[in-house]
Amino acid sequence: MRDNMNVNISGLIGTLFCVMMLSCTPKDGYQRAALISYDDFSSTQKLIGTNLQFDDTILKPMRIQVFDSLLFTVNTREEKLIHVFNLKSQKKIGERISSGQGPGEMLQPYFVKIDTAWVHLFDMSSFTLHVYATKDFITNLLPVVIRKVKLSEPTFGEIRLLGNDMVSSAYNPNNQFISFNSNGEKSMEFGTYPISNNAFSDAEKVEAYKSSFTTNHKDRIAVCYNWTDLIDILDGKGHLKKRIHGPKQFISTFKEFRDGDVVSASPVKGHNRDAYFCPISVGEDLFVLFSGKAEDEADYSMLANQMFVFDWDGNPKQILLLDQGIFAFTVDKENKKIYGISDKPDFHLVAFSYN
Repeated sequence: MRDNMNVNISGLIGTLFCVMMLSCTPKDGYQRAALISYDDFSSTQKLIGTNLQFDDTILKPMRIQVFDSLLFTVNTREEKLIHVFNLKSQKKIGERISSGQGPGEMLQPYFVKIDTAWVHLFDMSSFTLHVYATKDFITNLLPVVIRKVKLSEPTFGEIRLLGNDMVSSAYNPNNQFISFNSNGEKSMEFGTYPISNNAFSDAEKVEAYKSSFTTNHKDRIAVCYNWTDLIDILDGKGHLKKRIHGPKQFISTFKEFRDGDVVSASPVKGHNRDAYFCPISVGEDLFVLFSGKAEDEADYSMLANQMFVFDWDGNPKQILLLDQGIFAFTVDKENKKIYGISDKPDFHLVAFSYN
């Protein structure tokens, strides 16, 4: 009898806990979320872009990276995937990384990190991190790989450095991220999805909470959700430090569907908006593009002309309003320059100066 009572009491406590947690979730909101609006940013600056002109075409870059006076563009479907431009002379100085699967070749490279010592490139097709000496990568047409680290498991997107580890999206309904040690061996999965009053199935959850993320390379992860204006700041162990919802405080709706044995989810028309994408760590700050637009709006574009700046504790600092939309960017902190990519009316690079 007493054992049954203990079981019943335990079950009752569990039920009450769930009810209390849901009751603490605001309508159309998230648990543990601090609401923000445009007014919470201390300043707003309007930026006028200048189209960059070089002595050679920029093709159709999908990613961009700046280091010192050099600008690197990452292209697809080209014989050489990375093109290097000198910002001072406005000249193209070379091409790097042949497209392919042979020695020294890649198919889907992107910059993980570049500093005075090392260039870190990750090839998403082979799940391999390549490390080069920066001077060699800049001056040598065929830079020599100093170190290669192949991940023990496939990843679902880009990786970021977090201390001595590497982090990538896990794309499963239980954990958001997967981490690997410096040798590429899986160490753990972590990160819990936000809880709202929207009852998502597993398939709906992983689609509705797709995100772009970055790290400060040390002890913080910024999870910027693509379909709801939500940002999670995690510590180095993956624990939630701060959750911010805004500035428009919307939640997009997804509906599960089946195609044979395949279960997936798609956005519900009229109940879906673009939110945050392309977060970048810039010293003590986090820069991220924000859209807030719905596809059924007359002026809808995948390009964003709002850029928000937060500190790494998730506090809003500044709004940068761009006079033209971009879909990817990089920041030169020393010279207070933002370099972005736009494809409207055609592909071009644009530079903005900020304070």
